[in-house]
Amino acid sequence: MQERTGKLKLKLLFILMLAILVGCNKEDGGVVIEIHKEQHIKYLDEYGWNIDRFGSETKYAAHTLQSFKSHVKDIKELGHVDLTPFLDKEVIETGYILQEKTMTYNQIVGYILESGNGIIGGYLVFNHEAEQADGTLHIDQSEMNPILHRRELGSDPPSHSKTMLSG
Repeated sequence: MQERTGKLKLKLLFILMLAILVGCNKEDGGVVIEIHKEQHIKYLDEYGWNIDRFGSETKYAAHTLQSFKSHVKDIKELGHVDLTPFLDKEVIETGYILQEKTMTYNQIVGYILESGNGIIGGYLVFNHEAEQADGTLHIDQSEMNPILHRRELGSDPPSHSKTMLSG
């Protein structure tokens, strides 16, 4: 009987320790995520943009950006962010749907690029979403632009950007 009680106490102690360790990991992860989001909010706010909701996150492992040459080229030429110094590093690209709209574009996505917990830069994608007959949304027009302050925008993005069709 005493041996059984000892085993039960040992199991309970193990479960308690495991719960504490898992709780610590979640807490640490939560702090990192919260700081991460705070940096993004401040970055976009500096340009006069307000986040409506999270859009996407893509993590490029070190030495993998070379596999996305077209995207890296568009980010450099249209978004004015040169990722060449970061080709051998992990890069995270996070997109946020912004609250603001223009006369032509009913969805603006702000993308933030970071590496090593520091922001490299950002760019904007102006989209026009159209509802299809079946009720689904389809992006039928999209333009990538460098990050710019909202007051520089006027009613639409600068005309020097390249139109990209998505669908």
